[in-house]
Amino acid sequence: MNAILISFKQVLKETAGDAMLFVVCFAPFLCGIVMKCGLPFIENLLTKYFGKPEIITPYYLLFDLMMAFLSAMLFCFVGAMVVLGEMDNNISRYLCVTPLGQRGYFISRFAIPCVLAMIVTGIVLTTFSLTPHSVFSTVIISVLASIIGMLIAFIIVALANNKVEGMAVSKLSGMLLFGAVAPFFVKGDIQYVFGLLPSFWLAKYVITGGTIYIGITFCNTVLWIWFLYGKYKKKIA
Repeated sequence: MNAILISFKQVLKETAGDAMLFVVCFAPFLCGIVMKCGLPFIENLLTKYFGKPEIITPYYLLFDLMMAFLSAMLFCFVGAMVVLGEMDNNISRYLCVTPLGQRGYFISRFAIPCVLAMIVTGIVLTTFSLTPHSVFSTVIISVLASIIGMLIAFIIVALANNKVEGMAVSKLSGMLLFGAVAPFFVKGDIQYVFGLLPSFWLAKYVITGGTIYIGITFCNTVLWIWFLYGKYKKKIA
């Protein structure tokens, strides 16, 4: 455990020394402030201009979900970028054969950022959500969104070889969130085309409250992570 904590301190050091990664850690709160203050203001302007109330309001739940995803993704993104930097410098292979081991390296670079993402996502949702959520729902959304954030981190490290490629892959991996939009705009069974994306099932839970979607989201995400972890493991072997 001591080796894991020492290794994670290195992640914090790398983050503090990189201006972009440092700012990313505060981005979820900035996003929350913008949504909490900006969307109702825009709603009022649209109502006055078009004379129709509640143009954006029906989609507040979607904005809450996107805020949760963004918070989780950004924290896991930091861990992924640190890993890419270490891969680029051929450090990760050596760390995996130290007392830290592959398991400890995984925990310090992916699991701990994921736990921090859960905490931050819960705080952001509680503070800036546009719609009311129960404590149970807030916890579920925070946990599942953070695991999806870990999935995106694995997409980045599995497909990219350096930080430059990682930035490009991270933008493409944002397409994973299209699944969350589908239940709000696509009606009928055709929406299940997006069922391969875990964000789709989390959106279904948020909309319907059906607990079965919690299990589906978790299993879907874990399968994706298991597949991508295999590809990532080959890169550092």
